[in-house]
Amino acid sequence: MEFDPRINARRVTAYADLCAVLADPVTFSSRNSAGPQLAAVAALLPPEQRRLLELMSSLNTADGARHARIRGAANHEFTQTAVRRMADPIRNRARALLDELEEEVDFVGDFAAPFALGVVADVLDVPDADFPLFREIVAPVLDLTSGEEVSARVLGPYFAAMGEFRAYFGRSNAFRGGQLSEQERLALCLAVVVAGTDSTTNMLASAVLRLDVRERRSGGVVEEVVRLDSPLTGFFRTATRPVVMGGVQVGEGEHLFLDYAAGNRDPEVFTEDFDPGRPSVPAHLGFGHGPHHCLGAQLARLQGRIVVEELLDRSCEVAEQPGDVRYRRHLISHGPAELRFRPGQRRG
Repeated sequence: MEFDPRINARRVTAYADLCAVLADPVTFSSRNSAGPQLAAVAALLPPEQRRLLELMSSLNTADGARHARIRGAANHEFTQTAVRRMADPIRNRARALLDELEEEVDFVGDFAAPFALGVVADVLDVPDADFPLFREIVAPVLDLTSGEEVSARVLGPYFAAMGEFRAYFGRSNAFRGGQLSEQERLALCLAVVVAGTDSTTNMLASAVLRLDVRERRSGGVVEEVVRLDSPLTGFFRTATRPVVMGGVQVGEGEHLFLDYAAGNRDPEVFTEDFDPGRPSVPAHLGFGHGPHHCLGAQLARLQGRIVVEELLDRSCEVAEQPGDVRYRRHLISHGPAELRFRPGQRRG
């Protein structure tokens, strides 16, 4: 568990240590989940800009009773019953988008991102005409959490996007009727928008690179993509008391970076091979673990399974070699920046 000066945190990479941290939110707080650098920047901002930055403080940065209250306000949208009802609309959306694609396209920008955006918009009851606003929201948030220096270059676009976001969702009924403050409600909307679009886009693009026309275990393909390709590579935690973790003394206030990508490849637990038939125990960490297990995990799994099935039902192919694929440079988000793709035709 070595200290990484670039992110001012110790990297936790062992599967057992990661599970222990994630299962103990009292000792390991989520308050700086997006990184200690953002917390330091927030302290220097005027009140109005600080409130805009704090829109990123929602499920991922809440602890204890507050986390349970915020999560409770959104749970009804992500129950197994609610997700199951979305299956047909999701399949129709995937099929329609694939049918509309030209002979060769960028799978990331022309399919995965608009598809994921559309599903999230359905959850939040956002009409298709307002999709452009969503695109303008996600990019500045990702720039702010990239692991690079938080400068005026990224803060300016973020503040502008959050002003638009707050105005739009201030008129929305999403997650109203619960016990959330208006700031908490808006922050929850932002969390759903960003996580639901970015991580799903990464997952779908990585899945395309793993496709094998002989493989029909679509659910297993999705699980292995989330494990081995880690669409979300990790989050931060902050120690609330002195503690020994992985044989290392961690002081109160020290930051840990939970490296899910490394834990999902821990040789003590997993092998490096891509195996859609892998048993579900032990569970991978691609959707987290403990109280902060991904709220939208079942919805993400459903989207992945449906898209994989639709792709396997077509004569599609990736139009570049895996070694030539360019990935985005980001601390916590992992996926191809673009991916040349030929959708082909549906069989039968």
